[in-house]
Formats: sequence, C-alpha cells, structure tokens
Amino acid sequence: MKKCVLFLTGRYFERDLPFYRRLARGCFKVAVDGGYRFFQCSGLIPDLLIGDFDSLGKVSRRLSDRTRVLVFPVEKDKTDCELALDYCLERGARQVDIVQPSQGDPDHFLANLFLLAGSGNKGAARKPRLRLLGPIFEAFFVSDSSIRFSGARGSVVSIIPVSALIRLTCRGTAFNVTAARISRGQTRPTRNRIMAAQSTFEVTGQAFVIRLFPRR
Repeated sequence: MKKCVLFLTGRYFERDLPFYRRLARGCFKVAVDGGYRFFQCSGLIPDLLIGDFDSLGKVSRRLSDRTRVLVFPVEKDKTDCELALDYCLERGARQVDIVQPSQGDPDHFLANLFLLAGSGNKGAARKPRLRLLGPIFEAFFVSDSSIRFSGARGSVVSIIPVSALIRLTCRGTAFNVTAARISRGQTRPTRNRIMAAQSTFEVTGQAFVIRLFPRR
C-alpha cells in the first residue's frame, strides 16, 4: 500500500480511461462511494470500496471477492474522501492520488483541495506525497518546499497562497522570479507557463500549486 489511488464520484469519460488506467497501475485502488462506477466502466477491480453509498446506492452483487467493503453512515463527521484517505495514510501509504474527474460542485472541490493541507502528516513517519488530480489538472499543497516538473513544457501553473504571505521563486517559466513576496488574495502568481524541460516552483510559506495540463 505504498502507492494508493482514490477514485471519487464524478463523470468518467471513455476518452480518459487510458489516463486513469496508467495512473492506477501498480497502486492500491480505492473506490470512494460513487467512484466505483469508474471500475465498472474500466474493467479494473478495486482493492477497497468505502463510503456511505449515498451516491452509489446498493453494492453490486457482482462485486469481486478481492474487494474489501467498508460501509459508513450518511451522518458522520468526515466525508467519504477523508475516510478513504485516512485509511491509506494509517497503513503507511507514501503516495496518494485523489482522482476527481471533474471539478464539480465548488464546495466539494475546495474541501478536497484543503484536505491535502490537513492530511499531510497523518499516520506516517515521513510526510506522504498527496495529489488531487483529474484528466486536465493536478494540485499539490506545499509548505516551505518546492515542486519540480519534468517534461511539462506548455503547462500553466498557478500558485495560490494559503499563508498570509509567501515568497515564491520560479525557474523554467515564462515569468521567472526570485523570492517574490506574494500576499494571500493576490492573483499575480496565476497562469505562469512552463517554457523549459525542467521547471521549479519554490515556496516559503504555504500554498497550493495547481498545474493545468496542455490541451490534448
């Protein structure tokens, strides 16, 4: 369970199935409630099906005996996504990808984004690598650290400050900066395009790093 991938409720298009299959290869695969529909259309088998099933409804009788099922009440203190993430981190996962195929409702998207910030130190001796992503984006939470992208030329990256003030250094981008002071609420560090084979975004403070993939 060193690498886990959680599939959330959402619209999974057939054109994106190769992307999802590559993502799931070699990982502990989790269907989070209605995210089980991804497995139904992809032919893959989840290792875990978890949630209150308000989106999925009844569990299929054709569910593989290789799949563990954990059912929770609808009224609870955590979302299905947070429960699934806790399950993986408590078992020592070093990398967790949370697949949200479309942004959907803004409250769900923002809650899942901030889940990256709140879950980084749960159940692990070392800080795990957490990522929220879909077929057109990936998002990370960084705290006094940096992210390097390889082979991402043409992508655009936005830095969203979480701290009241961050210092930002960007290299390999259309607008390179060194220790730029960015206050929370400023939109200056959005949509910076990657221009080189290697690019680096270094943040002092806390921020979200969101990369939009080049259009296919």
